[in-house]
Parts: sequence; C-alpha cells; structure tokens
Amino acid sequence: MKQPPWVTHNKIWKTQSSFMSFLRGGIRRSLWNKSPIKLEFIKNNRKKIPNPNPKGRVSEVWGATCYICGQDFPLNNVDVDHLEGNHSLRSMDDLQSFIEAIVCVTEDQLGFACKECHKCKSMAEKQGISLERARAEKTAILLQKEKQDVQWLKENGIIPASNSAKRRVQIVEKLMEEKENE
Repeated sequence: MKQPPWVTHNKIWKTQSSFMSFLRGGIRRSLWNKSPIKLEFIKNNRKKIPNPNPKGRVSEVWGATCYICGQDFPLNNVDVDHLEGNHSLRSMDDLQSFIEAIVCVTEDQLGFACKECHKCKSMAEKQGISLERARAEKTAILLQKEKQDVQWLKENGIIPASNSAKRRVQIVEKLMEEKENE
C-alpha cells in the first residue's frame, strides 16, 4: 500500500494536518480564485456604487451589497461567499467532497459578503455558534490583541477578571447582553 505524502515527505509536511492545510490552500488559491463560475458571478452581480474614497478620481466604482449586513462596499472589500459553507478537508477521504463543494457550484449558491461579515460567518459555521456570538468573539479577540480588554471592561462597568480567557468571556457576554437589549 502506498504511503501518504506526509509520511514519504516528512521533512516537507510534518503531519497529516499540515499536508491537508497545503491542499486546502492550493485548492482555494487555484481552483476557487480562478473559477469561471465565481468570475461570472462577480460580473453578473456587481454594481456601480458611490466612491467611498474622498480623494478618488471617479465618482463611482464597482461594488456589491453584502448579503449579511446589507451595506454596499467596493469590490476589493467583499468576498464571494458560498451561502452554504464550512466544508471540511481534514483527511484524504474528504478530498472529493471538498473540491465539489468549493468549485462545483451555481451562481445562486454564492453571495457577496463584506470581509468582516465573511470572517464572522466562517467563524460561526466552524464553531457552531450564532453570527452575533461570532461578532462578539471577534470583538473580544481584537480588544485583547490591542491590549484594551481591561479598559473596555472598566468603561462598561465590569470588574475585569483575573486572566485573559475570563476577560474574553466577560466581553462576549456583555456584547451578547447588549445585542439582546437592542
């Protein structure tokens, strides 16, 4: 029986996971980014929007409406999203279904999503949480990355917890509470 690439080329790919990551990236960069279906979707669904750049030389640019938040963005600020996402490629057994899910789509299975909404939707699908919770998690992560979590908690009347993980939970819970009260 033939050995898998991460075994025969263990200096290149240390684990099966690293090989699967290589495959996922290659499929997304080559097959998905250059997909004629994706490119046709963009051509058929883009629209002219007011140029958001105040120093821009033209009054309108090509853009799209995010199907999640409903806002218009220039094309370079949106992604073409699979409406049904979270396709897994963790083993060689997943390879055919992953490729089919990524590239064998129709235009009605795609939508424009702004970069932020796309990241949140991907996180929500991956972790099995709501879009609102994913947004809260992303906000908490950003606050911690910028070392502003303690200050944010104090400004929101919360005594900061003793460690980073607990503070992240505090931020997420506060943001979810605010969302529910809207």
